[in-house]
Amino acid sequence: MKKFEYKTVEIKPTGTWTSKFDIVEIDKVLNGMGSQGWELVSMEDRNVGYGTTACFYYTFKREI
Repeated sequence: MKKFEYKTVEIKPTGTWTSKFDIVEIDKVLNGMGSQGWELVSMEDRNVGYGTTACFYYTFKREI
């Protein structure tokens, strides 16, 4: 039977007064996880109301 381990990574916006997400930085994180053998299985945003996203949660898995 296959066994997996899971890891969740939180990516927060940058900036003081605005929610800016750096696409290049997100790609670096995702590619880094992929190079370590992690496979992305889900992504969820944490909405704080009025269409504002506080952060993204990326959940990965890899076989152990």
